[in-house]
Amino acid sequence: MAIVSRMNMLALIMMSAFLTGCVKKVENLDLLKNNSKTVIRFATGSGNLPLNFGIKKGFFAEQGIDLKIVALAGGPASVTAAASGEADFGGVGSPILVGIAAGVPITIVASPPHAAQNFVLISKPQYKSFAELKGKTVSPGNVGGGSSDAFITIAKAKGFKSSDFQVINTGTSANSLAALQAGRVEAIIEPEVTGVKAELEGFGKILEHAVDYFGHYQHSFIFATNRFIKEKPEAVRAFLVAYRKTLEYIKAHPEEAIKFAVTELQQDEKPYTKVYQKEIPKWNTTGKVDFEGTDNAIKILKELGDIAPDVQITAKQIVNEQFLTK
Repeated sequence: MAIVSRMNMLALIMMSAFLTGCVKKVENLDLLKNNSKTVIRFATGSGNLPLNFGIKKGFFAEQGIDLKIVALAGGPASVTAAASGEADFGGVGSPILVGIAAGVPITIVASPPHAAQNFVLISKPQYKSFAELKGKTVSPGNVGGGSSDAFITIAKAKGFKSSDFQVINTGTSANSLAALQAGRVEAIIEPEVTGVKAELEGFGKILEHAVDYFGHYQHSFIFATNRFIKEKPEAVRAFLVAYRKTLEYIKAHPEEAIKFAVTELQQDEKPYTKVYQKEIPKWNTTGKVDFEGTDNAIKILKELGDIAPDVQITAKQIVNEQFLTK
């Protein structure tokens, strides 16, 4: 199947912003205005543990925040939600940097607790090396997304390019996993939990970890729209206070948080537990952004063609940490 060409992120975002129904509205705006707490619409995946757990425990409500999760598939959609006025905050990977470079009015205000690349290359069990996948059908995800960038970066390090493979997009993580299990594809790029599930069930193996190929690189961020920052700066601060309290509680009570994810967020118990029992103790709860890692990310995204080479942005220009607690 022909490889999809890389699209200009600005055109994609601004086009999507004007399409009706591109993002699900969480509530009527009149209801939002009448809410006694400050409503924050946060664009992210539906299974975001800290946000959902913090809502459940009441940490955001304690700070006067009524947090509404706008559940979306993929980083580009979260940036589009901000561009179209459907979200006030968001938390995704490299599309945030791409969006800012393209002129989307958002600013990075913090880091999630795990900000590195968490994508892994999952192949069918018989493959022993990346080179064996040459000419085979693979699904690296949406063009311009973090998983696609991960595949291209791994391939480049191994001496290959995307055109050396039959690239298709199988869609969601569940669809990608089903495609691998059914033999429609030989490999996929997904978060580590998906790779562990494939290994536990015997139909896949983690062949490569993307983090091994990106060097000093920050992948994920938390952003707020410039408009929200200007109009409600204290709400930005309150959100980050509640977010940090949530992270610190999860680090102190990982079993409770993992149980919540399995029962309330319908996460697959065995792979989720295996990954998060290892990951949670390493969480950085300060919210501080790695400026050097962010600058390196911008450099890599320019090399990948996601950011135009003539765009001059640095971490100091696009990150505002004034709302973080000391």
